Amino acid sequence: MHASASNRPRLLPRLGVCLTGTMVALILGGQAAPAEEPPEPPSPSPVEADDAAPSSTPPAAEAPPRRVHIWVDRYEEIGGEVVEEDDVLLSIRTPDDQIRTFTKSRLIYVIPLLELPEPRSGLVELRDGSVLSGELIEDGYETVVLRIEGVLTTLPRESVVRTRFDLSLEEKYRRFRESIEPDQYLRRLDLARWLCDEKAYKLSERELVEIVAESQLPEAIELLRMVKAQIALEEGTRPEGRSIERPPSMRDSGTVDLKDMLPSEVISGDDVNLMRVYEIDFRSPPPRVHVAPQVIRDLLETYGASPLIPGDSSGRTRLFRADPMEIVDLMFKLKAREFYPRIEVKSEPPSLNLFRQRVHDAWIIPNCATSRCHGGLDGGRLFLHRRGSKSERVRYTNLLILERWNELGQPLIDWEDPERSLIIQYGLPRNDARFPHPDVKGWRPVFTPGNHRVLRDSLRWIESMYRPRPGYPVEYEAPVLEIPVVPASEDGENTSEDGRRDR
Repeated sequence: MHASASNRPRLLPRLGVCLTGTMVALILGGQAAPAEEPPEPPSPSPVEADDAAPSSTPPAAEAPPRRVHIWVDRYEEIGGEVVEEDDVLLSIRTPDDQIRTFTKSRLIYVIPLLELPEPRSGLVELRDGSVLSGELIEDGYETVVLRIEGVLTTLPRESVVRTRFDLSLEEKYRRFRESIEPDQYLRRLDLARWLCDEKAYKLSERELVEIVAESQLPEAIELLRMVKAQIALEEGTRPEGRSIERPPSMRDSGTVDLKDMLPSEVISGDDVNLMRVYEIDFRSPPPRVHVAPQVIRDLLETYGASPLIPGDSSGRTRLFRADPMEIVDLMFKLKAREFYPRIEVKSEPPSLNLFRQRVHDAWIIPNCATSRCHGGLDGGRLFLHRRGSKSERVRYTNLLILERWNELGQPLIDWEDPERSLIIQYGLPRNDARFPHPDVKGWRPVFTPGNHRVLRDSLRWIESMYRPRPGYPVEYEAPVLEIPVVPASEDGENTSEDGRRDR
């Protein structure tokens, strides 16, 4: 849990060829402001109060005073609360409690400021024309505070044009789709891939079904097959069980596919969430964490006598408006482990994101979990799940297997000395390894002299995980493959799946 975080702002990501500058404008509902000159006043009125938030946002029970930031002229900008407004004049109360009145037609721009009782996904349009995406924390008179991939970024007001609440994924999809012609199948395929990356599998399936029906693109057919498998996995057609059940013995009569002998049970979605909770790094927290109000009520009821819990009513009430990470920190200090499963971590902590991108998907699956290696029956007793490898449940199950495997007298992952980890040593060329990989047919080193980045990223991942290791409270036993009992052939000799005789 020691991943370093970058403070560099992240621009709104592109969606293949779809998220062009035009698409950013679609999201914002207008073009970005030029870097040098103030933007042109909107028509018919420079006041855009009705455009500050999506129409789907329910109105507050008691609307707070409307706050605005005014571009008076090229040299003066000022913020305050609107106290009076008509067709001609606009009066505001400034932060130093002064009343200023302006003729609206002479103002360059009146920008409504967002009310943020709690953090919310949003966009910040900068005066250099770029757009930042993250979690809006504050839209103030002097600064705008945005959390980008867990890192708090404070922007001076003079660098910001305005802030906007982000669109929902469905709204983004609709706008992207409207910008693509029906026969632009490659761009639609890019859109389907983006939906898949965002785990919007139903929307991706809908797009892919149309693409396949109209174009028969091989890439679309393959992606549709994967998306349907992911939907089936999420809908529970794959069992949620935790323990490993051995497949039926091949001594039984009838034809048995050796693939049916592979373990198939993986951890549950709740287990995935709990592992994320234990990997939270407060220096670089995951951007989307939620603690329901009922959880806070139960926490106060259970630990109300602790000196860590505010004793006064106002202090306890404030907890319901606090940042979710503040509540998580309180739970950790209380060691309220029974509440950890009720923390909803909806995005990956940096360490687990690093494992997914730089280790699991980058080389564990394509090199170690192949059907001829530890993803099949030919890789010895260690087994790694390959089917559905893009699923969070499968990926985190493999992480548990790597961490808990203990049949070799030395851990696969050495958290204290990462370079001694067997998953590192076994990936090195034999001449460079302290513990060379066993000499087996088909093995090739992962960390070759021309591929130093993969080794560097893998070591960085091990170093980034939480210390000391928490020991995830997940009921799961790493599967151990037994040597299959193969029926005897007619001449009394045992043969393997591909017909080779056992020796």
